[in-house]
Amino acid sequence: MSRRFAYKALDVKGKPMEGFMEAAAAEEVGTWLADRNYFVLEITAAPLQSLVASGTPDLKIAPHAMNFFLLQLSSLINAGCPLIMSLHALYRQLPNCPLKALLKDLREKIESGKSFSDALKSHRGVFSNLFITMVEVGEIGGILGEILERYSYIHDAMYRLRAKIIKSMIYPAILLLNTIIVAWALLVYVFPVFIEKIQSHGQVLPLPTRIVLTASNFLTGHSILIISIIGLTIAMFVLLRRTESGARRIAEATIRMPIFGPVVQQMEMSLFARILGTLLKCGVPILTSLQAVEKALNNLVYKEAINNIRESVSRGESLSQSAGRFRHLFPESIILMTDVGERGGNTGEMLEKAGIIYERDLELTLETAVSLIQPALVIFLAIFVVTLALAMYMPLFDIIKTVR
Repeated sequence: MSRRFAYKALDVKGKPMEGFMEAAAAEEVGTWLADRNYFVLEITAAPLQSLVASGTPDLKIAPHAMNFFLLQLSSLINAGCPLIMSLHALYRQLPNCPLKALLKDLREKIESGKSFSDALKSHRGVFSNLFITMVEVGEIGGILGEILERYSYIHDAMYRLRAKIIKSMIYPAILLLNTIIVAWALLVYVFPVFIEKIQSHGQVLPLPTRIVLTASNFLTGHSILIISIIGLTIAMFVLLRRTESGARRIAEATIRMPIFGPVVQQMEMSLFARILGTLLKCGVPILTSLQAVEKALNNLVYKEAINNIRESVSRGESLSQSAGRFRHLFPESIILMTDVGERGGNTGEMLEKAGIIYERDLELTLETAVSLIQPALVIFLAIFVVTLALAMYMPLFDIIKTVR
């Protein structure tokens, strides 16, 4: 269970600094500070009053707004603009929105004497641990502009990728939803009335009509039961995800799914390679980098694998050897590129290249998946329409023949 600790330390220039951190023990806080070349003065359990949030409460920043902020800020810093002036310039050009309030709060905290990373820690609900860690590294090494640029590239790539996934699934989702609604309305409300009039003529129903009628009677008579089962299934899924064993089973099932599984695996690999490569190139210690990567990934199976890799690396194993134990999760290519990078002393650069490759592969996989899903839904809809048409018109043809 994590606790809250207050720490006091000196940075590499001898400047005093203090802050709060949640950790399992004080030793973990000390290790975290030592990895960043801080000289620890004091670590104590945080008093009760420090648990009260200070400053502006956590804001909800839209992904596109955060992407704009990171790209603009990195450009201004790299152009030589001071940090406070850059934040003020971005603040002035924005309309009233949550991002503008956030920029105002960050600027005020920096003007009061806090570092940029300390100001960011006041908004952990907005900024990820990965971003805060990279900013701290940039401040210590004097490469804040380069760090912001690298992180903005990562965030922009992930933002565009998520946007592409959502855009790719909009049409199939709308088509599937409309198909379900139309099918339900026809089978529950339209078809029974039509068949009742046909049966009043004493006509024997053809096979397609009897099949559709059976489905219609089932939906009409068990609508409440079907809705209850769907609701219960969703509730059980949510409860299962909250348990450790259940979340692991769901994560394992996710990466084994025929079409969705490869997309999830390639997304996790892209995040792993991009983030770890960037952190290592920026000089972040490998154990700290792996911890940041673990928090950035989404799938529990990959999180546990990264945690095991970090423990193996802390015992003296190489990154490629540790990752080689999880060949069912990490492809041979990324293990090989990691090994080559370790031998040549450029692991970060090799992993960044691997991340770019996996992003391209992921885009291709998405296009392939969508190209398969859309025709499948169209074919399903066509079969349903044809079956319903036959079920409705075949009895009419029989009645016409009888009349003649």
